[in-house]
Amino acid sequence: MSEINGMTGERVTFGELVQLIVNAASSLMRLGVKRDEVVAVCSENRTEFLITAIAAWCSGATVTFLSASYGKDELVHTMSISKPKYVFLSPETYKAFYGTMVGTKMVDKFFIFGDSVTDTNLIKFNDLIKTYVNVNSFEPNCDPINGLAQTALILYSSGTTGLPKGAKLTHLNLITAGNQPRYVKKDLICLSIAPWSNTFGIICTMDELLYNQTLLYLAKFKEEQYLSCIQKYKAGFLLVVPPLLVMLTKSELVKKYDVSSVEFFYCGGAPLDITIMTEVKKRFKNLTHILQGYGMTETSGGLTEETDIENKLGSLGKVIAGNIVKIADVETGKTLGPNQEGEVCVKGPTLFAGYIGKNIKDEQDEEGYFKTGDICYYDEDGYFYFVDRIKELIKYKAGQVAPSEIEAILLQHPGVKDVGVTGKPDQLAGELPTAFVVKSSGSTVTDKELIEYVAGKVSSWKQLKGGVYFVDEIPKTPSGKILRRVLRDYFKKPASKL
Repeated sequence: MSEINGMTGERVTFGELVQLIVNAASSLMRLGVKRDEVVAVCSENRTEFLITAIAAWCSGATVTFLSASYGKDELVHTMSISKPKYVFLSPETYKAFYGTMVGTKMVDKFFIFGDSVTDTNLIKFNDLIKTYVNVNSFEPNCDPINGLAQTALILYSSGTTGLPKGAKLTHLNLITAGNQPRYVKKDLICLSIAPWSNTFGIICTMDELLYNQTLLYLAKFKEEQYLSCIQKYKAGFLLVVPPLLVMLTKSELVKKYDVSSVEFFYCGGAPLDITIMTEVKKRFKNLTHILQGYGMTETSGGLTEETDIENKLGSLGKVIAGNIVKIADVETGKTLGPNQEGEVCVKGPTLFAGYIGKNIKDEQDEEGYFKTGDICYYDEDGYFYFVDRIKELIKYKAGQVAPSEIEAILLQHPGVKDVGVTGKPDQLAGELPTAFVVKSSGSTVTDKELIEYVAGKVSSWKQLKGGVYFVDEIPKTPSGKILRRVLRDYFKKPASKL
């Protein structure tokens, strides 16, 4: 079994999946889809999503994903980058975005998943897969000379500090990522809710399929449905992002379900605090490891990761095959050794081909290493540890404060459900550490209490001198990264609105 839709119970075998891909690819080629033209998928997770993406690659096209959670301005921005000629929609994204997409005048043909939309201006996906094509005689439209360097996938950088950019991943990038060793050797059903429209979601999903693992997926997170899927299908391996693990540490519903099948968590998208890991292990009694990985769109997914064999509590694992990594001094560019914090710089066959409309050399140092903007260090055993983004470090007078450090402390407070920390502009100090907090249900915690709580655990320059603001939610990317640029926008509002 290749896939199980946890919401509908729909199952697809590997043989069925291959047949549907070949049928769809043949139809796309008959419709005139050509090499290097851009095919966009705008949908929540569903089996047709993966069929379409792989079929488009077989037809020679470049694929891009437009997130189902975009606002209309984000949608138009990303479409202006990739300029898709063909767009596949689900009924939900048709309702939300079709009019906006038509207004861009970029798209030649629209396709629709399912049978619930009757608009005759769209081609039904189900019609594409009706015509049987022999798998053994099918020939994909590939370039035997320059195929490896061809752009296979356009993904969008997370845009935590600015608007997203279109990153070009080549076929060589994806082949390299697909040949990296799997983090867990054991045969376990994998449950994922990570959107396939982002790097973490699609790369991890493709890995599961490549290693012939059964993928149990959900389109959206609903707590009871998620826990019910674990119990019903005996999921043993959960792909998660930090916000989900934080929720599981505070959820009362976990106790009502049988989660004894869970042996591994694999967490990516943002660093995870050790205290959260400890709490999760208390609730999942048969849990062996919470494995972490560190990566980015620009490295085709993983850069470092822990495995079931090599792991160390709190680390992000060791460098994955296909990456060449150095830690460089932010000011001088000098290569640093173990336990020295510096910028992560990377090159190798996983490194993307650059951003659309930009020269990749502008992002590299003189040795051809891509400068990630992330501050990390590695220990004597080669395990990496994340500090923060260079652009997200809070500059308080002569010191620097890593927001993630303060967030980890605040998440230990029982009155805090979620938190995001950023710098509040200040004429004298530069920036003041400031926390945006979502209270736990029923909590009566005050800003003064949290300020004092942090003050008792950190140095003076790391204290919350910018104060605490209570909010309904922390803005995040689908992979769980905090959108600090959105938090900083709060400071532009009148004081009465904060």
